[in-house]
Amino acid sequence: MNRPQIPTNSVALRLLRTAEGTALPPVAEMLSVLDGAERARAARMQDTGTRSSFVAGRYAQRLLAADLLDVRVSDLASCFTCLSCGSEQGLPDHGRPGYSLNGEPVPLALSLSRAAGFVLLAALDTRGADPVPGACGVGVGVDLESVPGTAFDGFDDVALTRAERDDVGRLPEVQRAAARTRLWTRKEALLKALGTGFADRDPSQVDVLRDGRIQDLQGVDGIALEPEGLVAALAVTPLRTERRG
Repeated sequence: MNRPQIPTNSVALRLLRTAEGTALPPVAEMLSVLDGAERARAARMQDTGTRSSFVAGRYAQRLLAADLLDVRVSDLASCFTCLSCGSEQGLPDHGRPGYSLNGEPVPLALSLSRAAGFVLLAALDTRGADPVPGACGVGVGVDLESVPGTAFDGFDDVALTRAERDDVGRLPEVQRAAARTRLWTRKEALLKALGTGFADRDPSQVDVLRDGRIQDLQGVDGIALEPEGLVAALAVTPLRTERRG
């Protein structure tokens, strides 16, 4: 099926290491930049590493958004939307990320993914996105995964379509682990861009072998992903007006 495509080269990408000792500020300093909803979510996280990674990701995403919009970081309020829940306002814990400025949504499509001590960010200024007939906006999705994360028995059956399983099976054994992970990142990136996640569909029914809305990423910000044991994908897609109940 032919789908309208939006160029991915207009998407701003950032890849950052989030471990201690990197260029990021201390967690307490990053927390001070976040808003109340973000700090409240961080406070509910029991694991220190998970909390630090969350804070670093939100901090970096906020800085990227402020830079693209040329506004102060403190002027942005986190604002999520969730198509599955049908809510348009104030679901700060899940859904498609976004910000508001002076009470109005900012013209950015955003996505974030974390894996193995890295955070990957994507942002598209929708004021410059070419309109697509029948679309109400543009969605961006990015996913970053560690190759060992998909190395478990039964992954192919629960995560891949028959065509994808056949494609992986034709590869030399040494290439199959990375190929499985790449297919998974493509699925995650696409459904993040659509804003739905897997709430209403089985991963094994989402075929992404040759979906033109998705681009495999080999490296970001001068960091090659393969030597780090990472795989990533970016998806950009028009959004339709339908909502799920």
